[in-house]
Amino acid sequence: MDRRDLLGYAQPFRDLIDRPNVFDPVLELMGPNIVLSMSQAIVRASTTEFPGFIHTDGGQALRQIRVTETSRPLAVKALYLLTDVEGTDSGNFTVFLGSHLRQIPFDNDAAPTPHTPGAVQLGGKAGDCYLFSHALWHGPAPNHSGKGRKTLLYNYAQMFLKPYDFPTIAGAMELCTPRQRRLLGDLGHAPRLGDYFYVPEDQEDVMFLRTGARQAA
Repeated sequence: MDRRDLLGYAQPFRDLIDRPNVFDPVLELMGPNIVLSMSQAIVRASTTEFPGFIHTDGGQALRQIRVTETSRPLAVKALYLLTDVEGTDSGNFTVFLGSHLRQIPFDNDAAPTPHTPGAVQLGGKAGDCYLFSHALWHGPAPNHSGKGRKTLLYNYAQMFLKPYDFPTIAGAMELCTPRQRRLLGDLGHAPRLGDYFYVPEDQEDVMFLRTGARQAA
């Protein structure tokens, strides 16, 4: 299963938009001028037919763009485990340490896999959360565990990057807090030229929950 645009389904999905102890480090890493650009639920079934794969996020264009070690990330994902992942080849989230500073190969013959030297298959318990940048080489390992691996993904991006989804977010917007609405693109004013490139004056107040931030409607 691969389902996008989760926020209209139920309140628990909206609560994760700015969940404490996860959103706080995202805000520290990325700065206040960000949006939530994607929500996603994935179930990786246990099967011998899926070999796993490694990729970077953002499609053909963004995979060619990396940032320096001191730069704000362009995009960061929070991956929540909903099931325990133990051992290897259990649908593990797999990473190549330090790879966000290197170009991932485009040639299919040279493309990394979850078993390429340097790959690290991570384990974890249900409720654990991984944070990683768009440029990190990552992906799911094969799942031979006998049980499905269930995850939720929330992608945060700098405001000038286009969101991945949210065709139905309008119905969920009114149920969100002011900070959550700002993360979903409610800038507090009618659309104007330069939106998402030039932030509202109260952006930091709203994002850091400072006194004086605009109140819920």
